[in-house]
Amino acid sequence: MASSRRKVILVTALTWCLLTPLAAGGRSSADTAGDAAQAVIAAYRADNPSTRVKEWQREITHPSGNPKFKEFQAERLKEWESTEFAKYRLDDPQITALVAEVIRPVLRLYGREDSFKLLIIDHPAPIAMNDSAVILMFSTGMLERAMSDDELLGHTAHEVGHDLFWRRTAQARQALELHGTEAAGAAMTERQAYDELLKIELECDAFAAVTLAAMGRNPLAPARSHEAFAREYPDYARPDLPPVALRVKVIEGVVPAAAAHTAPQTSEAFTKLKALLEARKRR
Repeated sequence: MASSRRKVILVTALTWCLLTPLAAGGRSSADTAGDAAQAVIAAYRADNPSTRVKEWQREITHPSGNPKFKEFQAERLKEWESTEFAKYRLDDPQITALVAEVIRPVLRLYGREDSFKLLIIDHPAPIAMNDSAVILMFSTGMLERAMSDDELLGHTAHEVGHDLFWRRTAQARQALELHGTEAAGAAMTERQAYDELLKIELECDAFAAVTLAAMGRNPLAPARSHEAFAREYPDYARPDLPPVALRVKVIEGVVPAAAAHTAPQTSEAFTKLKALLEARKRR
């Protein structure tokens, strides 16, 4: 399905996303991040979100259609077992099934119901991860904090959005890998690579917001959780993640104003999921 080199790049490129802000001192300046946010808003603002989503449906790849997909996914799962996340894996079929039911509308929208192996890890930090377009991971910390289906759908859409930009992400991550080595050429400096990764995060936020608006969901629900995560983890810093204020600005700026007034939805599956998670905490 992919060369060994491409696989390594993808694993690095689509690594886990702690949804927390870039602290002062990060490699991307405030001016650069602000310019990126403005550019993303201008490029992704959608008066008709459904039309934009139809474009993305045509553009996004469908890895499950590849005859070697299962083989590649099995390889990634085997490699995942040696990562720092494996020891936290929550082997609870009921919780996993309920999460799958809640997030299914986004996966179905982009034809990716058969593309991901869904993994849940028992960890208090709010984590969502798209690994190589074949593994989708959530932490219990993310699930426990969610207040509606729309929040989890928004974070899922953000992760699916990374599949549109994997080539750009891979190039930026490769530039960081090669930084300071003889192989590092004029393709991209370290600063440019971090700026590109930051912009991609904002583009994924825009992708998620427009997607939720097209679905008749509240696109601001994930923005509220970004703000909550930032309050809980004020000192966490990753140079490729934008400040939360800019993430919220992008989310609010790319959707019709009326979409902000859509009431977040809470499904029966979501209610059952929250009850199970709460019961686990009381044990």
